[in-house]
Amino acid sequence: MYEDFEIKTSYKYLKEVINSLKEPICILGGWAVFFQVNINFQKAQGRPYLGSRDIDLGFNIKLDISDDNLKKSSVIQSINILKKLKFKPLSFRLFKEVHTETEEEIQEGQIVPAHFIFPMYVDVIIDNISKNFKKIAGFNPIDEPLLRFVFENEKYCSLVKEFDKKLLLPSPELLLAMKINSLPNRSKAHKKVKDICDAFSLIWYSSINTEEIRITLLELTTEKRINICLKSITLEDLQKASAQINHSVDEIKRVLDLLK
Repeated sequence: MYEDFEIKTSYKYLKEVINSLKEPICILGGWAVFFQVNINFQKAQGRPYLGSRDIDLGFNIKLDISDDNLKKSSVIQSINILKKLKFKPLSFRLFKEVHTETEEEIQEGQIVPAHFIFPMYVDVIIDNISKNFKKIAGFNPIDEPLLRFVFENEKYCSLVKEFDKKLLLPSPELLLAMKINSLPNRSKAHKKVKDICDAFSLIWYSSINTEEIRITLLELTTEKRINICLKSITLEDLQKASAQINHSVDEIKRVLDLLK
């Protein structure tokens, strides 16, 4: 699915970013799934779980936050730190370019053939986008309304230590709800397959209580969204996911059907 270089580079910069930010640091997306399932996955399969190409960071912002408080907030401070680490804004995210052969950062003005360029993205994700966020930060980030549960309810978060830093992770159930909401809208096939792998692995390899999974999910998403998600998954998607996580198509389908 992803090249070893891409995952290795993403992990390298994940460590650099985490070591540069103030604790606790909320990790979302593929790396959050990795930290939730990797121990059990590695015990079962003798290899690490799938990594991620991107780094997703989560922040809590009040809709009515004043401009002065927004400027002092952890999200703006973190964006400023990322810029000092030479990540540049691009649309709704930040990025830097890395040479796939030398593994060094590509400098401003350096001419490199496109097939040697790996864009290392950091996505800043917040639960609420305040009206003046773009004016202060220079761009509008991704919004994820479910993220508020991480900061408002201990039931939906866990604190772990990685790279000698405290990380705030969404609970497996909350990550699963996020995957259910995002999966049908994936325009890139590899991201859709990764979502399927993540959803299966969160059910199979994390601490999720499978007997109560549907009750818990309906606190976070809707039956309609669950059904849309499951209907959007094709046999080809399942076959591609099967090749990545070493579980049969039938087994993946059976486990995902627990969501019905």
